[in-house]
This record gives sequence, structure tokens and C-alpha cells, in this order.
Amino acid sequence: MKRFTAICFALLVCAGTFAFAQPKITIIGGDTQDWGKVKPKDDPLKATIKIKNEGNEMLKITDVRPGCGCTTAPLDKKELNPGEMASMDVTLKLGATSGMMTKSITISSNDPQNATKVLYLKADVVRPIQILPTQYFSFGEMTIGTKSEAKLIIKNTSTQDIVLSDFETVAGISLNLTKPTTIPGGGEVELIAKVTPNEKGYFNGVVKMKTNHPDYSSLDIIAYGNVKPSVVDPK
Repeated sequence: MKRFTAICFALLVCAGTFAFAQPKITIIGGDTQDWGKVKPKDDPLKATIKIKNEGNEMLKITDVRPGCGCTTAPLDKKELNPGEMASMDVTLKLGATSGMMTKSITISSNDPQNATKVLYLKADVVRPIQILPTQYFSFGEMTIGTKSEAKLIIKNTSTQDIVLSDFETVAGISLNLTKPTTIPGGGEVELIAKVTPNEKGYFNGVVKMKTNHPDYSSLDIIAYGNVKPSVVDPK
């Protein structure tokens, strides 16, 4: 009877040990990587994230999935023994984003309590010069021999005056601004592009200019449209 009881106790201990033996994924420093305020010159943002297995069984990371193409997150190893850490080199491209930016990376593993772990990436992108409402001139549908027009707003979000100068265009584009133009702090200026296409097909061009701001030595604005043949009078 005593032997039977001892065997049962041993089995219970083993079962308890097995039940509590499991991997545990932890992101060192928390589940958010916040770069705070950043400027365009900081692009791309980078950080090395440490992932630790705080459990007592091997942690197997099966997938690391960034939420968008602007983020990469290679991992140096996917199997971690208890107490072991892995490094994930995160790169986040700012693109044309302005203001608060939030992206994510989903990490899948064999942690029974956290099969999917989400790392949030945050930054406040401060751009002294904003191009609105888009980053490009869109002429839309165009017609051979007919002048097309597209408009943008260049906004100065800083407190200092910004001077635009040395305007250049290609593909026959003309601008309403030709001489150095000052945008006061907090102000804006309208930029109007005009062009008369002479052949059908896809139109593309570029508008270039220089600025006196250290973060924007120059600005390149793409222009595009689709040119159709002119309507021929049947008479």
C-alpha cells in the first residue's frame, strides 16, 4: 500500500512538473518601441529589440510578420533555450508620413499563453515642409494640345522662414513660381503646374527646387497623367 501511494505521488509530481514546464516569450523593455519625435533625416529608424525565453522549455519562434512593407525585422535565431535571448533588428521607413506614426510586428511562437505577441512601433514625424494634399502633381486625364493644370500646397510647419528657389522642371511643365519665394513660419504657398502634352500615352515629369532649410536642401515633386488623343472634328 505504501509503495502504491509512493508511486502515485511520484506520478503526480511528474505530471505537475510537466504541466508547468512551458516556454514564455518576453520582449525586453516592453511591447512598444517609441522613437519619439523624429525628422526626415532620421529615416530609416532603427532599433535592436531583445526577445527572451523566460520559461523552462525551449521557445520556438515560428513567424515574425511586419504589418507593412515599410518595416523589416530579421531575427538572429528562432529557437531559445530557457533564459536565452534573441536579437531582432527593426528598420522602419518613414516614407511621406507626417505626424504620429504607428506600425506593428506580430511574433508567433509556441508560448501557450502568448501564441502571438505584438510589438508596436511608434514615432512622431516632424516635417518642417509639408506638401499637400498629396506628394505629387496629378494631371489626371489629359488631351493632346490642351493645357492641363495641377495644384499643390507647400506648407511651412516650422517657426522660421523658408525660402524656395532654383525652380527646375522637365517635360514642358511650367510653374507659377519662378523667382525665390519666402514662406513665413506657419505659412504656405500654392504651387501651380501647367503643361500642354503633345503625344498620347503616360505622361510623367518632375518639378525640382531648392530650399534654405537644413533638412530639405532640395525638393523633387513627381508629376504624372494619362494623355488621350484630341477629339477630331468629323467635318
